[in-house]
Amino acid sequence: MSYSDGNDSDGNDSFSSALDSLPLNICFPLRKEEINSLEKRMDRIVFIQQADTTYHRALKEIKDQESISLLVEPSFYGRHQTTSVLVVATFNETYIFDILALASIFPELAKILEADQPRKVVHYSHRIADHLLHRQRISLGGIFDTFVALCLERHERLPFSLSEAISFVFNLSMDEILCEEVTGASESRRNFTARPLTHSQMRYMAKMVQLQHLMHHRLNYSDIFCAEVHRISLAFSHSYYGLLSCDVAINMAPASRFGFQLIDSSFYKSADEEIEERTISTE
Repeated sequence: MSYSDGNDSDGNDSFSSALDSLPLNICFPLRKEEINSLEKRMDRIVFIQQADTTYHRALKEIKDQESISLLVEPSFYGRHQTTSVLVVATFNETYIFDILALASIFPELAKILEADQPRKVVHYSHRIADHLLHRQRISLGGIFDTFVALCLERHERLPFSLSEAISFVFNLSMDEILCEEVTGASESRRNFTARPLTHSQMRYMAKMVQLQHLMHHRLNYSDIFCAEVHRISLAFSHSYYGLLSCDVAINMAPASRFGFQLIDSSFYKSADEEIEERTISTE
């Protein structure tokens, strides 16, 4: 049985025609106070390698949040790579869980990831969910996928990595986002599987997960939109469910649009007035 990401021209046509005359403003340059706050958070990253007092304190704070931002490395190829790092951003803190040192994601943290609350802010949830399911036996719940949100806001379904999304939304150059290890020749450094993790790597991951959280707040402009993103994110996160590993590998190429057909624009018909009001208020 073969699987295809679908050359669904009808779906793409519906996207391009939806509110195509409405000049949505989805570029939000960081304010000075936000930059200062981000820098302060970069200086107090909590690195966790064992289930000690710091670990349990982190779980308590994470569980009490309304939403958390997640980064899993490496996860781009889903089940085909071993979990190395799980990064969690709360309103105040950044926690980097060294899963290679911990050996696995323990049940207490797994329950938080599977629960509907707190909301899990991720990017490319279909890849992350496949990774967590097959590598950690975790079914990710309560998902808000920033890729889905951007597709709905931009009215197009093109591959858009987390770093590209952050660059687009906050008007940042890629040089301001990436670090040498991520762009370098060492695959183990790019995938965060080499140890010890460098200072630059940890700052990069912390910045990504914190800006992803902020991007969620920027894009999540209404209860209607949030509910729609949550609905589509759940379906999108299951894109690779039930597929054999060989089929998953074929459909996880960098430019793959597998599962993108699940991101539909039908809700625009009922929400266009609210979107227009939000656009006018930002002008």
